[in-house]
Amino acid sequence: MIHSLRKQNWIAMVLLPILFFGILVLAPSNHANAQGNRIPAEELKEISRLSFTLRDAYQTPYTVFIFAQDEEISTLTEEDLWTNNNPGDPTYTGTYRAALLKKGATYGTVQSADLDLHSITIPQTWHYTIKSKEKLTPDMLFITEWGSSNFNLAKPFIIRSGVLQPLKFVDNKGKKINNFYPAGRDNGIRMLSDARVQFKFYNNTLFKYEIETFKLNISKLELRLTDTRYLNFDQPTWPNSGIGDRAYLESLKNSAMKGILPNQPNIKLGMTHKSMLNTLNKAKSRENGEWGAYYVYSQYAIGFDSYLHELNNTSKVMVFNLFAEPRNLYPETVKLWLGKPQKEYLNEAEGGYDMIYKYGSRTLSFHYLEEDEQIYLITIY
Repeated sequence: MIHSLRKQNWIAMVLLPILFFGILVLAPSNHANAQGNRIPAEELKEISRLSFTLRDAYQTPYTVFIFAQDEEISTLTEEDLWTNNNPGDPTYTGTYRAALLKKGATYGTVQSADLDLHSITIPQTWHYTIKSKEKLTPDMLFITEWGSSNFNLAKPFIIRSGVLQPLKFVDNKGKKINNFYPAGRDNGIRMLSDARVQFKFYNNTLFKYEIETFKLNISKLELRLTDTRYLNFDQPTWPNSGIGDRAYLESLKNSAMKGILPNQPNIKLGMTHKSMLNTLNKAKSRENGEWGAYYVYSQYAIGFDSYLHELNNTSKVMVFNLFAEPRNLYPETVKLWLGKPQKEYLNEAEGGYDMIYKYGSRTLSFHYLEEDEQIYLITIY
């Protein structure tokens, strides 16, 4: 038995070098100068189909080279409306990988990150980088694919500790959304201060621009949802930071808890008719509602505990009606930032739906005509 094992070991020792040499001779040599997962810089420049300059959080520049060892070439036979390419443009297919070359280095390192990229048509503009706005925030590389007629699906990458890393999208509670996110083809992503990234695309269902803001967490390799906003079709520009749904709804909550008119803390529930007249400008109009009189202004109405013919100095302010249509709010957006309401029901008497939040003795209510339709009125009482 021992003799037999020694004989087998000897045969193996003889055959292994022969086998190894045969593999070296027969194996294709796409990267003859590669050493393991390292490729000389000059060779990377030759074999790569795309390259991007990308800085890490310390503003150290790298070049990301994208290449495929099994690459094949053909030409487009018809126009590609997604990529804006024309017949005759070269198209390359293969299993594309990335290699990272630090500035000044002679070798690049092949990365393990999955680009999920299988074809490239030249010239191309739909894979791109977004530059950071400040130190300690890295640049981002976006590999995109077709999403719909209005947007692409963008997959983000950053460089962390000298490695190209994909990012995941998570919601405001940290639950994973996906590895990609919708972004309009023209100027669909922008970087803000404080490591925030905004995505914008046109929502065909709502006929509005949808804008989400995410906060980059480098250690967790994630983009966390921090704000939302919808804009009308005739307002396609980016909104100013700090005026999204999250901040607006938080201000409504605080106003309801304090019983004040949003942005006008001197106007309070329970104050007298006389005090209100001494504080506010003249109303655009006055009218009677079901429960009392209303003074109507451009963005809101103030309701009293008396009808117009009964109003006197001691009549009390009982409700604030806020005209919500310009805010482009939706029930799901409210639930996202304020949580689950205490009540949500079809108000058959008034027509439409009511969504109620209680804060102590105060109430914040949202009103909309159909399920998931835009909110048209907000009340505080």
